[in-house]
Amino acid sequence: MKKLLLTTFLALACLSGQAQETFFRTDSAVVRGRVVNYSPAMGFQSLSALVPDAFSENLTTATAEIQADGTFEKHLLLHHPVFQWFYTSMEHIGAQQVPFYLCPGDTLDIAIRFNDGPIPDCEYSGGHAADVARLLKVRYDELPLLNTCRNFEGDVKAFNRFADSLYTVQVRETNEQADRLHFTPFERRLALCDLAASWGCAYLNYFRQIQMKISETDPASIYKAGNVVMERISQPDAYPLLRRLPNSDSLMLATRFFYRYLNALMSSAPLRYPLDSKNGGVLDYNLEDVVERLSLYRGAGRQLFASPKDLLPIQLILLHSVNDAVGMWLEMGTAEGNFQAVKPFLTHPAISDMAQRSYDEMANAIPVLLLPEGDAADFIRGILKQYPGQYIIFDFWAMWCAPCKSIIQDTKRFRQRLRERSDIMFVFLANERNPGDKAYLDFVNDNLKGEENIVIDDNRYRQLQDLFGFSAIPFCVTFTPDGYIVREGLPLHAAGAGYDFFIEQLEMMKAKCGWE
Repeated sequence: MKKLLLTTFLALACLSGQAQETFFRTDSAVVRGRVVNYSPAMGFQSLSALVPDAFSENLTTATAEIQADGTFEKHLLLHHPVFQWFYTSMEHIGAQQVPFYLCPGDTLDIAIRFNDGPIPDCEYSGGHAADVARLLKVRYDELPLLNTCRNFEGDVKAFNRFADSLYTVQVRETNEQADRLHFTPFERRLALCDLAASWGCAYLNYFRQIQMKISETDPASIYKAGNVVMERISQPDAYPLLRRLPNSDSLMLATRFFYRYLNALMSSAPLRYPLDSKNGGVLDYNLEDVVERLSLYRGAGRQLFASPKDLLPIQLILLHSVNDAVGMWLEMGTAEGNFQAVKPFLTHPAISDMAQRSYDEMANAIPVLLLPEGDAADFIRGILKQYPGQYIIFDFWAMWCAPCKSIIQDTKRFRQRLRERSDIMFVFLANERNPGDKAYLDFVNDNLKGEENIVIDDNRYRQLQDLFGFSAIPFCVTFTPDGYIVREGLPLHAAGAGYDFFIEQLEMMKAKCGWE
């Protein structure tokens, strides 16, 4: 929650400074335009995009409301260019994509004509649209690649032979397409980076499936020393394809799947197993352990990419690890000295600069944030007014979200006990498309009976995603009795540590927020 709110509400504080590399520049950007011949009967009231931030490790949902005349406008804060797409339906994100390329400082205009096919007709102007005019007309579907790698039947050697061959073919096809469509050198470079990021995600997913199969019988086995399979796939030489990807190219960060690639890399066996097998998967945040962790990531990364220095993905992983540690060090009172001790790991100028900004923001952060104006915020205010004098924890869930349902079921008794208190309560917001569905009604009756559960449709859900800066559920946000957002709220899954621990955390939160 802390990271999300930092990006959503405080990133404007970064506007005064600029990174040394031209590609990395913090500035606002605007996407605006019109849906030609728009009507609510088309079945959507907004356009949404998943916008990643490589620096903060956030993936947020940006939603542009469509007015009656079909116009829309969305303001974003960017730290680097993004090559993404808007979508109209959460159920079919891959269909009717509206791709766009946006740089910090841009104002991009899009005229959209939806049709019966999978690709709408789009006209772009302003910003850097001219730089990618031909590439924006090409639609890529990465799902088959992801499924092919995830479901590959064969050992690691066979998979690597297959992956190397297929990647070679797809690079050739991308270059042939670039020739045929007369891509500029920049468009060709962005297209190849986009292919590489999707390949990095899909490729590492094969190894992820191996870990998941190992853990099916014994979840703790992937953290135990001496696991023969884990030992093998933790060796950097098991991942030769990663050395072929353009990991040193800044444009990788702009691509649609770099965020997933980075997450997959962060959880890969070469970066995780050596320490997991030592500490059982439990992270410690004393300076010595953090330095050991950063050193491992740096060493494993250089071997994975066959590079004598840290390439961008590894520098970003180091940044995320430092940011995580700073949050703990601030609570321990050791942040300033420890941060200076680990900052030399961040050798990339833009990443070092962003680390300092993040540190300054966290060190000077206030515990609560003002709820901004807008329709989604008014919706929240309307609910808060019904429960004066209480801390309210909004829990977002849906029937299509298995982890959401599991947490709700597992904390049922905990919440029943919590009702004895008059200072805190949960309000559940269900993204349910068919509130009359028997399965939904049965689940609510069995697990949320007597509790506040409010159905929100896709449009409201996307509005709230935009407001609170989250892209996936389960997700919780906490409000003070006077309607302020708590920066470090109490998620429902925290109940897993026990009632007494949860109440202890509640009292600490109240003290930080100035409520006794």
